[in-house]
Amino acid sequence: MQSKNHGSPNSHPPVALENPHKKRKSAAEKIAWLAIISVFVALSVPPAAANPAAQAVWDTATLAKAPPTHPAAERPAAGMKSLFYEGLPYKGKPTWVFAYYAAPQGTPPAGGWPAVVCAHGGGGTAYPGWVRTWNNHGYAAIVMDLEGHLPGGNVHGLEGNAPVGTAHPNAGPSRIDWFGDRALPDKEQWYYHAVADIIRAHSLLRSFPEINPKKIGLNGISWGGTLVSAVAGIDSRFAFVIPVYGGGFIHESDNPGLACWFPPTNMTEAQFGDYRKKWDPSAHLPFAKMPMLWVTGVADPVFQIDIVAKSARTAAGPTSLCLRPFLAHGHGNCWEDAPEIYTFADNIVKGGPPLPKIEKPTGNPGSVIRSKYKGDFSEAWVYFTNAGGLMKDRKWNFIQCNLANGELVSQQPIPGNTTAYYIYGFKTVGGGRMNHAASDVIVLKK
Repeated sequence: MQSKNHGSPNSHPPVALENPHKKRKSAAEKIAWLAIISVFVALSVPPAAANPAAQAVWDTATLAKAPPTHPAAERPAAGMKSLFYEGLPYKGKPTWVFAYYAAPQGTPPAGGWPAVVCAHGGGGTAYPGWVRTWNNHGYAAIVMDLEGHLPGGNVHGLEGNAPVGTAHPNAGPSRIDWFGDRALPDKEQWYYHAVADIIRAHSLLRSFPEINPKKIGLNGISWGGTLVSAVAGIDSRFAFVIPVYGGGFIHESDNPGLACWFPPTNMTEAQFGDYRKKWDPSAHLPFAKMPMLWVTGVADPVFQIDIVAKSARTAAGPTSLCLRPFLAHGHGNCWEDAPEIYTFADNIVKGGPPLPKIEKPTGNPGSVIRSKYKGDFSEAWVYFTNAGGLMKDRKWNFIQCNLANGELVSQQPIPGNTTAYYIYGFKTVGGGRMNHAASDVIVLKK
C-alpha cells in the first residue's frame, strides 16, 4: 500500500450559490436536498460530540479523520494487506500502528462491503485469522496491534513464527498490567493510545471506496472488549459494537486479579477518580446508543458476568446478552465458538433475522421465575446459584423452563437461598446449539 495522506472522509462538498434566474425548486425537491445536507452534517460531527468526558481527553475531531498510511513488509500474511497507519503522537513523536486488512472476494454489494474493526485482548496482536473469519461471513475487516508491536508467533493465521512482542521504531506505548502507567500524563498512557488507535482504524476503513461507511461495526476480545466498551460511547459512528468477555465496572469486580489494581492496594484516590472519570467504560457507556451484543461465558475467569450485565444495562442503546455456558477465555474461541456474533451483525447491517431477546425476569427465591421473550428457542433454563464468595468460583445449577405464548416459566421454584439467577435459551440445529440469549443477571447477594 502506498504512503498517502487521506482527507477526512466526512468533509463537506463545495456549495454552489443559487442562480436567481433559475426556476425555483419544488417543495419535494427542497425536502430531498435538506435530507442530503442533513446526512453530510451528521457524518461530519466529531464522534464524541455528546460525551464531555471523552472530549476532555481525546481530540475527537482529529480522530474522525482518516490517518495517513505507510507500507509494511515486515509481517506478510496470505491474502492480507499489511500496513502501518498513523496513531497519535507519543512523547512528541508520531506513532505508527501495524494492521492487517482484507475484504471478501468478489464484487462488493451495492453501497460497499460491511466491515468490522477488531481489537485484540491482553497478550494478543493483529491476527489474520480473525480478519479471514469476518471475510468468510461477508465483511471486510481490519485488525491492529494495540501494544506497539509487530505480530509474532504462529497462531490464528500468523506466518513465519516471528518473535512475540517485538516493537517497531515508530511504536506507541505498550500495556503495563492493569493501568500500571496511571502515574503518567494522560497522553503517555497506553489506554489513551489504544482507544485512539481503534477510532483511527474506523476512520481509515470509512475512507476506503469498497467499504460502506454506514455499516461498520466493532468487535473486541477481553482487554479489547473493555476498550471497545469505552469506544462505543466515544465514537458514535459505529453501526454496532460487540464486546466479548471484557466490559466496564472493572473496579467493582470481586476477582482478586482485578481488584488488586485499585485502592487501597495500588491506585491513589486521585488516580482512582481519574480512572473512573476517563478510562473505565462505565464513564462512556451512557453515551453508547448503537446496538450492542455482550458475549461471555457463565464462569469467565477474568470478567465476571455481574459486571458484564451491569455494563449492558448502562449502555444507552439496545443491548443483548449472550451468556454461553461454556466459552473458553481466549483468542480464537471468541470468533470460532460464538456464532451469535455474526447473527447479530447480520441483523444490524444486512437485515438478517435478529437474535432472541429475553426480558428481565421476575420472581423471588422460593418462587417460579418468569420472563417474556421474543425469538426462536428450542429450550430455555433458569441458571441459579446459591453460593457466595467470588462470582467466578460459584457453582451454577439449572431448572428447565416451559415455553408458551411468548413467556418462559421455570418448571419449579428456585431455592430460597438463591444468591443470583438469570434465564438462558438456545436453539438446537443439527446437533449444535445457536441463538444463545440471556436475560439480565439478577444478583441477590454478593
